Amino acid sequence: MQFEKQTKIQKMKAGKIILKWMIITMISFTTFNLFISSEYEFERSIEIDAPIDSVYNQLSDLHNWPNWVVWLERDTSLSVTFVGESIGEGARMEWKDSGGTEGSIEILSANLKGMKTSLNFGNRTQNGFWKFEEIDGKTKVTWGLQEEMLFFARFTTLFIEKMEGPYLEEGLKRLKDVCEVVK
Repeated sequence: MQFEKQTKIQKMKAGKIILKWMIITMISFTTFNLFISSEYEFERSIEIDAPIDSVYNQLSDLHNWPNWVVWLERDTSLSVTFVGESIGEGARMEWKDSGGTEGSIEILSANLKGMKTSLNFGNRTQNGFWKFEEIDGKTKVTWGLQEEMLFFARFTTLFIEKMEGPYLEEGLKRLKDVCEVVK
């Protein structure tokens, strides 16, 4: 009987300690997120030995994106469809993977100075932007991403550039290869 009573007391003490640390962790995490910006933005650039209109034609037609976009290659089960306009503003590419996860990208605006896109993954939207600048007969292409994170996801802004930056860099290298062959 005495042993059962001690065991019960130990379990209650352990429960209180666990609850205390859970509360401390939640308060710390919430406080931490208060001091982190909900927005992030980063970009990568590359010079392409091709005229702006050639680069623009490659980017403004979503049918060309499988030639150079890295993330389309990562999941070979993706089923891709194109809707809306075929080129430029209003062009939209939708996909679905074998697990039923859906996403889309739409060109919101496009001209020879740049483009804006909206990348949607269910309840998350990431805005993309492109800038084109002529430099000595070449085109400097800048590709960037920006997003506003929900409160409890703000901490991800601390490492999202490190995670997604290499995909932008690889995509720009592939875009360069494609545009320099096409020119």
